[in-house]
Amino acid sequence: MPVLPAENLDTTKAGSRRAGVSALDGLGRLQAPQYPSNPPPDFPIHINEDESSVTAAAGVSQRLLLDYLANFKSSKASNGYTLGAFSWFVDQTIGGAVATGTHGSSFKFNSLSSQLLALDVVLANGTLTTFTKASYPHLWKALQISVGRLGIITQLTLRIIPQQAVQRSQAQLSDAQFAQQIKLTQDAYTSALDGGNQSLVVAALAQLDETQVFWFVPTQNAWRVDYQKLDPSAVAANSSLSSEAANTTQAGGSNPSQSADTVSAMDGPSAPDVHQQVALPAQAPNPALAGNARWWSNFYANLAQQTVAPGVFMDRQAYLSQTDSQSKQMQNMDPYDQYEVSVPLNIAGDCLQMVVNEASSKNLGDGFRVPVLIRFIGDEQAYLANAHGGPRMFVNMEDHVSRQTGQPNHPFLQMVGLFRDKCQARLHWGKAGWPEFASCFDGATEYPDSWCDFGCAVQELDPCSKFESMSNVWQWNATKGASPVDFASCCGSDGFSTDCQCVSRGTC
Repeated sequence: MPVLPAENLDTTKAGSRRAGVSALDGLGRLQAPQYPSNPPPDFPIHINEDESSVTAAAGVSQRLLLDYLANFKSSKASNGYTLGAFSWFVDQTIGGAVATGTHGSSFKFNSLSSQLLALDVVLANGTLTTFTKASYPHLWKALQISVGRLGIITQLTLRIIPQQAVQRSQAQLSDAQFAQQIKLTQDAYTSALDGGNQSLVVAALAQLDETQVFWFVPTQNAWRVDYQKLDPSAVAANSSLSSEAANTTQAGGSNPSQSADTVSAMDGPSAPDVHQQVALPAQAPNPALAGNARWWSNFYANLAQQTVAPGVFMDRQAYLSQTDSQSKQMQNMDPYDQYEVSVPLNIAGDCLQMVVNEASSKNLGDGFRVPVLIRFIGDEQAYLANAHGGPRMFVNMEDHVSRQTGQPNHPFLQMVGLFRDKCQARLHWGKAGWPEFASCFDGATEYPDSWCDFGCAVQELDPCSKFESMSNVWQWNATKGASPVDFASCCGSDGFSTDCQCVSRGTC
């Protein structure tokens, strides 16, 4: 395995394959260069148009990366570039987003981890290695979503696509109506699978491709948002291109400017060194959030209206993501916990109908303030991918009550429990809920086809468990011929041996 000395672990610098210091503003945030098409060598984002890729330092935020791509104008991409799919919350680092399988809603592009082309990782032995699918096929599937268990990501390369105009539409439904729509898609999907008709499978999935939904549990309403890509000729003839998208499209020319959102987040005097870590006091509880659930649901609905408004936008503005102002408002509002579960698509409709009925009959909406966000992604090959084994419905839920009251939010927890107990739901890596709903996590049961393959990657890259966390999740056991064996004896260059059986951890 070729390695380089890991001399620079600062993941906000230009990266492990290029040395240098990035330009920062007075708050220690990265500044986009004046000419995105010709960045200075120390800037930690580099686009390779010939390979349709972007390489970024792991510490770059997803928001900065997306805005940089959107403002990169060239003869090959007159409207800039974007990622195939990206998440709602875009203020986490791109390295952390990839390591935990962060996602948007797409059956074509799936999560950010599925859009990876290369990773630079500092390993437990202190060396730095560049991984690609071609060079390390087994380890690649482990590193695509590693949750920090295999090393420290310093730099990564992702596939990019040219931006184009997108028609965004919105439908307001009752939650029961939306659950029925998912049930119809589920039935079409399972019927196509059972019949072995791949074209019908694709057609069934197309019903939910890129669909995103806000579910307002207290008021039993759902906002379904769908998208349609527009070809260039349609855009040229379409005078309804939203001003927000038009401004982004035109923010270029020979001297491309930053978007208004980027400028507002980055202006100020320059700073001479890498990102400064500033200690801030913890957000104090906000007792008001413990109040009427329906009032708060309507409050957040008003905030979200502009985000989902129908219209024609460029990709960066079309697909749902939290704006910079929304992000700042949320982080200064109250402390909260974010949970997310994923449900196999072949039972997603049945599951959602059951949960909607339970929420209505047992007033589970009392535990919710902000809308639940529902999205869909396809089968992924990464060993720890939530969607490993088939497409899934992802349900993101936030508890804005327990941190204000100091007491358990029972209606909220009851809903999460329904997904876990009744819907074969997996918990999202890096989010809340593990102590409550996976205190005795059994990877061999939850990830039966890939858990021990990931364990073999751990054996190869971190045999002394330098990157093992305090969690009790990381346990692997194997048998051979029904007899227990040393797990490492079942590992090879291709992962877990077919001569062995990946078995449950047993009682905790």
